[in-house]
Amino acid sequence: MDRLLLLMPRFMDYEKSLKENLNRKYEVCWLDSDEFDREILDKFYKCNKIRWGIRHLFRKCFNYDLEKAEAFFLENELGKICLEKNYFSVVFCINGPYLSDEFYKKVRMLNPNARYIYYAWDDVSNLIKKNHIRYFDEVYSYNIIECKKNKWNYLPVFVQESGVGHSKEDKYDIVFIGSLNDDRRKIADDLYEKYSSSYRLFIYLYDKKNVGGRFCHNSPLTNKQYISIMRESKAILDVPQICQKGPTTRAFDALLTETKVITVNKYMKYYPVYSDNMIIVDRDNINIPDNFMAKEYVINSYHSLSIDMWIKKIGL
Repeated sequence: MDRLLLLMPRFMDYEKSLKENLNRKYEVCWLDSDEFDREILDKFYKCNKIRWGIRHLFRKCFNYDLEKAEAFFLENELGKICLEKNYFSVVFCINGPYLSDEFYKKVRMLNPNARYIYYAWDDVSNLIKKNHIRYFDEVYSYNIIECKKNKWNYLPVFVQESGVGHSKEDKYDIVFIGSLNDDRRKIADDLYEKYSSSYRLFIYLYDKKNVGGRFCHNSPLTNKQYISIMRESKAILDVPQICQKGPTTRAFDALLTETKVITVNKYMKYYPVYSDNMIIVDRDNINIPDNFMAKEYVINSYHSLSIDMWIKKIGL
């Protein structure tokens, strides 16, 4: 059996689902590519104002300091994978900005004949670095705009569930689920103040420290809990990170659960997933039309990609 090195972050059990499916054909070694992200950022941001200014003037300086912070964990990361010559036939990376260049160089040196595949499930422009993509021969991205700009292959994110469908009765009108970042707490508060009297709301923000307010919880929902809640809701509010242009997984999960989407992502209209079941609203002043909430969900021909289908698109 061929061996595959999977480099990807831990996120809502996506890594478990992908590894489980890849294990049907490969012996998979998974490395959490974001395991030391907080420690790396702590080291990276510990600098004086002058050095910080130089970093922004000279990208080479920025990259040098980041590489130095990432390389501190190099031996730890290499110790979790096999370092035999030509051990892996495939090296598959998702995002991976917190692994040092030295890590990628070492893997390529040991596995010169392997197939190197990269997938971006976040906007590459928002990653702390992007120069590591040069170590991969095949590049895919969920972001259509970046694909056109860089001549990459467009591939939407996969969904973990299949054949879900919608509940016979709705428990909620609007659900808002996500991690606490950017302006989501303010949006949650505004949503509650504005619509709690007219709509049944479910608001759940994951905040590890649980200091973010009344809608925050110190443990995230499991994917099954999240999907179950969506099945019982007429619509989900989609609030990506402020600089994010590509669609979140909510847009594709909503296809599974036949849930309408209220999104603040103005770029959504450029994606095949966009339909009459979606509405784009102003992030700074969310106004949800009553007629959108009242209309029925319309089944369309566009479908989410299951993990099996997604893997086949890449040729694995």
